[in-house]
Amino acid sequence: MTGSADLFDHDGRSPRSSVNHVTVHDGFTLADVVSYERKHNEANGEDNRDGSDENDSTNFGVEGPTDDANILELRRQARRNQLVSLMLAQGVPLMLAGDEVGNSQSGNNNAYCQDNPIGWVDWSALGNAEDDMSPLVSELTELRRRFSQLRARRWVEGRRPDGSFGVLWLTPHATEMTEQDWNFPEGRFLSYVLGPVQQTDAPLYIVLNAAPQTIEFVLPTIAGYGGWTPCLQTARGSRLDGELPSGSKAHAPPRSILVFSGSP
Repeated sequence: MTGSADLFDHDGRSPRSSVNHVTVHDGFTLADVVSYERKHNEANGEDNRDGSDENDSTNFGVEGPTDDANILELRRQARRNQLVSLMLAQGVPLMLAGDEVGNSQSGNNNAYCQDNPIGWVDWSALGNAEDDMSPLVSELTELRRRFSQLRARRWVEGRRPDGSFGVLWLTPHATEMTEQDWNFPEGRFLSYVLGPVQQTDAPLYIVLNAAPQTIEFVLPTIAGYGGWTPCLQTARGSRLDGELPSGSKAHAPPRSILVFSGSP
């Protein structure tokens, strides 16, 4: 999410040298990443031997299409989370055309040979309140414009000697993470504050909850900022609203991402 400077900060590279993507022209579409646990390339005429067998995907209980409302909502939630993660990450985001409207290739992850509906981009969900996530993409694009730390030209740093910081990684209790916290194998919660690039900017607090249950967290206390204003939440249902005081408690819904901006 912050560019992995430990791996890529060399040879004069900047964070913008990295092109980030969840999906691309090869492999599953985003809708298929959350609908299929294995490839379905039977139509390619190679007995399903072509294409990658490692897709890092899930079907949430049913392989392929389903009418189960709970599974469909889990899939939509996962799509929202992936789009948000892509657009909040340091670097240049690359989005596969059609992912914003749930385009599927019916589980085919090597559709180069299919000049038919399998390989064509299906835009029929455009305008559908459930599956069209174009408004979310617009909202994320605006967040990237508004917060320059999301399109940084320099690698982020942790806490500096003068007390300033580029990023602070925090536990649910808003304490700075230790090595032990990073090596907690069952951890499903991650949160961090991206410091302002200029004094006139606001810090950005990002909360990622990959757990299947709600997790309580404490809003961080940062010098110069008395509260946090919700900017984005991927979970459906009740939403946080209005400015929340620093040090107060809030709840991250299951499998959700929240974003807050610091308020003086």
